[in-house]
Amino acid sequence: MDGGESSGGPLKRRRKEPFASADRLSKLDDVALGHILSFLPAKEAARAAVLSPRWRYVFAAVHTVSLDEPEGTDNDDDNSRGGCDSPSDRRQRRHHRQPPIFPSAVSAAIIARQRRRGVAPLRALRVAMERYRGSDSTMVDQWVLYAVQQAATAPPISQAPPTEHLPPLHSSPSPTVDDVGSQSDDEDDDERDRRHEECIAPRLLCDPPEYIVPRLLFSCADLRSLSLSSCRLAPPRTVTLPSLVSLLLSHVPDASTDMERLVCGCPRLADLTLEVCKAVTTLTVLGGGRLRRLALRCCHNLATVTIDSSGLRTFEYRGAVPDNVSFLTMHGGTRSIAYCKVDLCGAEATSEAELTNLRHLLHLFVNAKHLHVESDRLGSGLHKDVTTRFASFSGLRHLEMRGCLPTSDTGTIDATRRVLEHAPNLEALSLAFHPQKSPLEHASGVCHEADYIPEEELDALHHLGYNPDSVLATPIAMIPCLRSKVKEINLVHYHGGTAQRALAKFLLCNAPAVDKLWFEFAKGPHFA
Repeated sequence: MDGGESSGGPLKRRRKEPFASADRLSKLDDVALGHILSFLPAKEAARAAVLSPRWRYVFAAVHTVSLDEPEGTDNDDDNSRGGCDSPSDRRQRRHHRQPPIFPSAVSAAIIARQRRRGVAPLRALRVAMERYRGSDSTMVDQWVLYAVQQAATAPPISQAPPTEHLPPLHSSPSPTVDDVGSQSDDEDDDERDRRHEECIAPRLLCDPPEYIVPRLLFSCADLRSLSLSSCRLAPPRTVTLPSLVSLLLSHVPDASTDMERLVCGCPRLADLTLEVCKAVTTLTVLGGGRLRRLALRCCHNLATVTIDSSGLRTFEYRGAVPDNVSFLTMHGGTRSIAYCKVDLCGAEATSEAELTNLRHLLHLFVNAKHLHVESDRLGSGLHKDVTTRFASFSGLRHLEMRGCLPTSDTGTIDATRRVLEHAPNLEALSLAFHPQKSPLEHASGVCHEADYIPEEELDALHHLGYNPDSVLATPIAMIPCLRSKVKEINLVHYHGGTAQRALAKFLLCNAPAVDKLWFEFAKGPHFA
């Protein structure tokens, strides 16, 4: 009897468990449910409406609407109008009804938020259009107008780029409006390496036609983050964006005067990114010392840059070696800059003029704590002697170098040695080896549409370049930072070729203080 009570008692208690079968998620209020669904694409968030009557109007509480046009989608309605008009054909078309064209789907998502009173203010509208037509302009204007209207009751609005994520400069989440691009999440190392070899391609196919941003966007007092991609700005004579903090312009064809007019109308601008803006030849950002981050990517016609750097913390440059030593003028000094990235696209700098200009550019950031140098060949030709002496990077704590290291390379050790000799307080060294390029790309020297050697050929090259019986010399160098300061060495995409082994041996034999060593091996038949 005792056994029966002991076996039956727990069963009865389990039946009385208050949360055994309760739907605790549905008991949350609309604000909480809308916030949860906002992390999903709009199409998936809308599917929650079929769960139960409780979820029918929850989509109205979603504060972030994200829609990506599927690849291969044809926006032309004519494709769905073929066939005869017999009753059986009409029934078949109703049974196999095609989804609405993408712009209509975006408008439907916006309308769905208005089906219930007291909807949550829109924080983000992210729309990635693969195929833009001139007839879509009116509809896209309506999206922008809706987002601007929502800005009066919501946190800041922005348009997201089709490229890398911008780090937030404020504690509250910044709403995002994206009518011509899409925003990606954090990239992994492989994706970052692929991006190194090609200029960023626009997501919006607008040549022809071309989307022109509505002028009302340039007078939105509540706009704090704006990103425009693959469209024409054509700003009015007077731009009034008093709250704008972050601005990203990608594949924008406007001239320098339009860019500077836009920048001048943003007194609080702290984060500025320009990428593949071919018509921009000069850039001036002065006044207030509010600029915290400046990124210039593949603006190959940009000749002079003048900025107020008194508050600048991050500088990123991707492009060819500047044509003159006065390419970048910074008023306010460089003591506040903590991170600098110089990514040289195209062929390796070899001439004395190019190497001199490169050193002048790097010398502007001697106080940076983290220096990232990326080039076609690892080392960027820093081992070569030019008239300009190498400055001392006394504030440098982390050095990151990326590039290709062919098996026959003989200058990378000297380049690494020279940089380390002028970084007395270095604590961490990271070297990332890019895959070998094809001879065609080496000859062209272009930075887009990279053509890598197929993996099978890379394996064959690896077999030819790797000799496990070779004896490598052990160069001894009395480099102060290596002997006592450097605690961490990272070697990424290491495959054990002769040049890589020689470089690794040089570092390890001269760095007795290292307590953290990281090897990430590349794909191949041999790794060491």
